[in-house]
Amino acid sequence: MLGFLDKLKGSISGLKGTTLYYPGCLTRHALPFVMVKYKALLSDLGVDFKIIDEINCCGAPLLNAGYALDFAEIKEKNIRLMKKHNVTRIITNCPHCYDMLKNQYFLPAEHISQTLEAHKHKLAHRGHEEIAYHDPCLLARKNNVIKEPRLLLKQIGFRIIEPARSREKTFCCGAGGGLKQNSPALANQIAKERLNHLGAKKIIVSCPYCLLHLSENAGNKKIIELSQVLVED
Repeated sequence: MLGFLDKLKGSISGLKGTTLYYPGCLTRHALPFVMVKYKALLSDLGVDFKIIDEINCCGAPLLNAGYALDFAEIKEKNIRLMKKHNVTRIITNCPHCYDMLKNQYFLPAEHISQTLEAHKHKLAHRGHEEIAYHDPCLLARKNNVIKEPRLLLKQIGFRIIEPARSREKTFCCGAGGGLKQNSPALANQIAKERLNHLGAKKIIVSCPYCLLHLSENAGNKKIIELSQVLVED
């Protein structure tokens, strides 16, 4: 398997190929409006990309649940499909997929906030509203994707309230690690505690898991996915 990966990485380095937009399962099936908005954003900003339906789940739920052999099988299948389509760059809006593709597949993946930040000068100014930004654990803690979402939000005019637990010390929303599936009451308790940290009425998130879980526990607060403030309806 490692030899195959090395061969793939060698075949795609330095060559012009396909940029894959990989929305991830949760976005594709539960939050299709997020996928539509990111597709529009990428197109409007001049990013040439494809969505390849053949490429399946990244396998994060399998690996996290301990099914290492099943994960290895789906990983190899996906890598073969990426090689078939000459994928040389992967953009995803899901931190779980980003972490998996970058640190388990060892492929050239980027979170979509990194992609869009490079084009932030093209974004329209939207006003001076006060918001809070919630850092997803896998972006901020594990992969240090911290500045890019903030630069995007500041570029379009938002004033960001920083909670006490943010950036690399962010507080989990409660949905990760299988907690929501196995201990939903505890997951909801964590979400409510996190929402108390976030002082603004409007909270921006850049993770589909955080979006859904915080929204279920939001009360009078409004949880908004990053794409919703970057592209006008």
